[in-house]
Amino acid sequence: MTKKKKGLLIIQLTIFLVAIGLIYHTYVDKNKKIKDIIKVEAETDFDENKFTDITYSGFDLSGNRYELNAGTATFKTENPAIINMKDVDAKFYLNDNTVLTVTSKEGFYNNVTLDMDFIENVKADYLTHILFSDSLTYSSVDAKLIATGNVRGESIKKGEFIADNVEYDLADKTLNFSMFNNKQINVKLKN
Repeated sequence: MTKKKKGLLIIQLTIFLVAIGLIYHTYVDKNKKIKDIIKVEAETDFDENKFTDITYSGFDLSGNRYELNAGTATFKTENPAIINMKDVDAKFYLNDNTVLTVTSKEGFYNNVTLDMDFIENVKADYLTHILFSDSLTYSSVDAKLIATGNVRGESIKKGEFIADNVEYDLADKTLNFSMFNNKQINVKLKN
């Protein structure tokens, strides 16, 4: 075999091996990509939309500005008005230039009625007052907050209270306490 033929054979063999390598990697990568695409499609729910780090803001029916933040927010396509939220943080900028902050583990926001529900580990902070409860509902029509379930309040100036149900009227700045049975409301006032 001549030197020229050996060189030509080495070039042909190199091209053949490169072609085999390219074909192998092309089909192996395609199969892997197809598996990844199938996995992503299996996790997609066409009935539900999910967003992360979402903010809703606007004005309620009483003219108070609010900002509602959530770590995740989902809604069903057949009912997009109800937003399910996780890791919720809301700020209400009231007409008297005070700020009410509400945090909770979960919540719901109705983007039509502007009503909000805060659920699990609810904490409301207003001026020198802090309220803890299992759930808190904000009604935009009435401009009221209704806290239920293990409601406990603390005030630096006024003291502490424990009740089953507390209703706070944002316009009148009044609190109404109630219990579900014949139990008494527990209030400790400071002098």
